[in-house]
Amino acid sequence: MKAIFTGLNGTVAPEVAKYFRAKGVEVIQYDRNVIPVDNEFEIEAFLKLHQPELFLHFAMGTPEWAGLLAKLAKKLKIKFIYISTVSVYSGKSKGPITVKTSPDAEDNYGKYKRISEDAVLKNNENAYILRIGWQIGMKPGSNNMIDYLYKEMEKSNIIKASSQWYPSCSFMEDTATGIYDAITNHPEGTYLINSNDKFSFYEIVTYLSKIHPTIKVLEQKDFIKDIRMVDERIKIKKLSERFRSL
Repeated sequence: MKAIFTGLNGTVAPEVAKYFRAKGVEVIQYDRNVIPVDNEFEIEAFLKLHQPELFLHFAMGTPEWAGLLAKLAKKLKIKFIYISTVSVYSGKSKGPITVKTSPDAEDNYGKYKRISEDAVLKNNENAYILRIGWQIGMKPGSNNMIDYLYKEMEKSNIIKASSQWYPSCSFMEDTATGIYDAITNHPEGTYLINSNDKFSFYEIVTYLSKIHPTIKVLEQKDFIKDIRMVDERIKIKKLSERFRSL
């Protein structure tokens, strides 16, 4: 099986690609420096050349690009997967969030992802929309929770973390398994990929400090929010299982 990935220079796509390759999938990079994002003819020629079964769109880019990719995937009978985010839900959304919760974000990033989802579905009603949470890597240096914690430590020498905030988050390798499960074992549709079954941000940082002992955490209670996404259809390792071994 072949899969084309955008975003392989980013944070999440490389980890997902690693998992897909371990499953025997040939991963092909969509390099936007080579294939223009607005040239329908060249994109279609690229797809016809490689004839993938899957197209996973991770990269940041315009909603128009996402819509065009979805359109061409439908035309060429390629399964199209758009990687979205919990950020499509606003601070007004009350969790736990389910697939029936309507996206309502109005901030720049959340609205952009929401509009991109709409562009994908307008052009390809058979697309997958996979919403993921905050990603937990194993080291700093990329756009993930560990990197954020290290930067906060450099700035403030301590992490102020709310025990009343329940974020959507997963270790990146678990996100990879969730994405693979969604598109190989389930029909097209919208899916929520999150590992946090019961932990506050304060508890999460406390557990992570066992792996990264330079991290120091101070409990706060002034931010009260539950934005955990819940989707029992998706097989993904829960944080309770991850943290049990620490």
